[in-house]
Amino acid sequence: MLRRELRWLHMAPVRPMNPLIAVVGTTGTGKSQLAVSLAERFNGEIINGDALQIYKGLPITTNKIPIEERKGIPHHLLGCVELDEEPWTVRKFRDRASKTIGEIRSRGKLPILVGGTHYYTQSLLFKDAIVEQQGVDHLTEEEQGQKWPILDASTEELLEELRKVDPMMARYWHPTDRRKIRRSLEIWLTTGRRASEIYDHQQRQLRNVRDIDIDRATEEPTKSSDNVHERSVTGQYSPLSYDTLIFWTHVKKYMLNPRLSKRVDGMVSDGLLEEVQSTYSLLQEKCMNQSAGISIAIGFKELLPYIIDGNNSESLKQEGIERVKIATRQYAKQQGRWIRLRLQQALSAADVSHRLFLLDATDLSRWSQNVEEKAMEITTAFLGGGALPDPKSLSATAKEMLFTTEKITRAARHCDVCGKTLMNHEQWALHVQSKGHKKALTPKVDWQALYPRSRPNVGRGEDEK
Repeated sequence: MLRRELRWLHMAPVRPMNPLIAVVGTTGTGKSQLAVSLAERFNGEIINGDALQIYKGLPITTNKIPIEERKGIPHHLLGCVELDEEPWTVRKFRDRASKTIGEIRSRGKLPILVGGTHYYTQSLLFKDAIVEQQGVDHLTEEEQGQKWPILDASTEELLEELRKVDPMMARYWHPTDRRKIRRSLEIWLTTGRRASEIYDHQQRQLRNVRDIDIDRATEEPTKSSDNVHERSVTGQYSPLSYDTLIFWTHVKKYMLNPRLSKRVDGMVSDGLLEEVQSTYSLLQEKCMNQSAGISIAIGFKELLPYIIDGNNSESLKQEGIERVKIATRQYAKQQGRWIRLRLQQALSAADVSHRLFLLDATDLSRWSQNVEEKAMEITTAFLGGGALPDPKSLSATAKEMLFTTEKITRAARHCDVCGKTLMNHEQWALHVQSKGHKKALTPKVDWQALYPRSRPNVGRGEDEK
């Protein structure tokens, strides 16, 4: 019992030594607006964490915050990469962002990270978040394929090879998830270590960190719990890279989707089509790769059929705009899923779930009360070493959405009856109880065989004779 209670000693108030504020959320929820307000109030500078907003130009396509809305606050890693540069890897972003944070702090300012590319965010917040990038970032995909031809094979062949060298990791991924299967195989080829072993090592390190903190607390009962907190959260033992406070701007789906559609209409009015046209012409002129970098931005690929057609077809134009809206909604759904599952689970594993605060931005008329004022109060307490509120106490939405996630054991299981692959026990349990699965299991009755039609009367008279 004592060890379980001591595990939460890090929740004791203490002034952070290397604070970082992170603002996450789906597209269209006001992340940039909140970040600017926080920077104004707490003497901060903003770091962009969006993988496409790092490129120069294309302010409409990538939804860069307009200069007038930045209110003089410095924004870093925003529009700093030429369109024809090699796309950034997660590791490159992490390294550049870490350097920028140090520079901001050296000026006595508060670094504030904001952006929707959440694997960028997680790579910066957690020390071991980019294990999947080990040993491969110095090579392009083309160079990797030349060095290890198997990496250019079909997804089925990649999975079969991964099953040979790292069967545990092969069970972890969905059979069609080519990117993750390929990355796990890359780790083996470039480092000689199985990805499953690396992940297991990290988990054992994290458990050891917790035990060290608990043991030190029990061995030094006369010392302040604040010292234990500094070692476990701001010191060398923490799985977090910084003392981080995270705000999650959340908008309920019934309000978010119409808001996103309205924003796309605004982008079209502001010149989205013209911007896509000029970008496409530039890519063609420089013979640039159109399968990576800015070319994958939502709004670019969806409108290409209209652009290639010569801007003549009104039907292609409207179809393209509708595809932009659909892709934007799908992206928002993906971002929300990452926060609900990946980020919350990572924070829970690090015992810092109490640092994630959901701010309900559904009602724009109450933005000041529901979002800004609460963020200001929590940040003031955090920076001053004061007690933080229970994240679930902020709103009914926070109580519903925030939870302490338990580790979900992933293992792909294929249902031959339905032709579906489920990725963990919970999904499998739900699937086998579903109506679709039960219906598929129900034997099909061959009524024709059971009740064959009567034979025709042809020849009946002869038989009777």
